[in-house]
Amino acid sequence: MILAFLEALPIALGTFLATLPLAGGSLLLASRTRRKAHLSFLGGWMTGALLVGLLAILLSDVSAPGQGPPRLWVVWLRLILGIGLIALAARKWIKASGTGTDEAPGWMRAFETAGASRLYGLGLIIVALNPKNAMLFASGALVIAAKTYVPAKQVLAYSGFVIVASLSVLAPLMLSVLMGERADAPLATLKKFTARHSAVILAVVTAVLGAIVIYKALLDLAAY
Repeated sequence: MILAFLEALPIALGTFLATLPLAGGSLLLASRTRRKAHLSFLGGWMTGALLVGLLAILLSDVSAPGQGPPRLWVVWLRLILGIGLIALAARKWIKASGTGTDEAPGWMRAFETAGASRLYGLGLIIVALNPKNAMLFASGALVIAAKTYVPAKQVLAYSGFVIVASLSVLAPLMLSVLMGERADAPLATLKKFTARHSAVILAVVTAVLGAIVIYKALLDLAAY
C-alpha cells in the first residue's frame, strides 16, 4: 500500500499544483463566514475524486484480476492520458496571455454567491467532468492499481492520493481554522497570485505531469 502511494505521489503533488488556481475559489469561502458552503464544495470535490479514481481502479482490477500485471490496454490507456495532458498543457499555454490580470475569472467569482447545494455540484463537476482533473485523478488511480492488487490497500492508497492532490482546496480552510484572522493576509496574497498566473501554472505543471504519466506507461510497455 505504501509503495503504491509513493509511486503515485508525484502525480498527487502535481495534481495539487495543477489545481492550485482553484485555491482562489476556496479562498473566497475561507475568508467569509461560510464554512458550511466550503464544506459542501469539499464534499462535492471529494465525491468526484472518489468516483473517478475508484472507477479507474475497478476497470483495472476487472481487466487483470489476481496478482498478474496490468492488461496491455490499461497501460495504453495511461499512455493516452499522458498524451492528453500534454495536449491540454499546450492548449492552455497558447491561450495564456503574456500580461496576466489580477481580476478573478468568472468561475472563481461564482463562489461568491453560490449556495451550499450549488457548491457541492460545482466541486463534483470540477473533478469528474473537467478533462484535465479527471485525467489526473484517473492516472494516479491506475498507477496505484498497477502496484497493489488488494482492494482495501488500493482504496487506502488512493485515499492518501486524494488528500495530497486536494491540498489546493483543503489548505485555505485549514489555514482559516487554525490561524483565524492572521490567515487573511497570506490568503489574499495567494488569491492574487493564482488569479494572475493561473494559466501559466496550469500549462507548466500539466505538461510535467503528462511527461511523468507517459514515462511510467512506457516503462510498463517495455516490460511486455
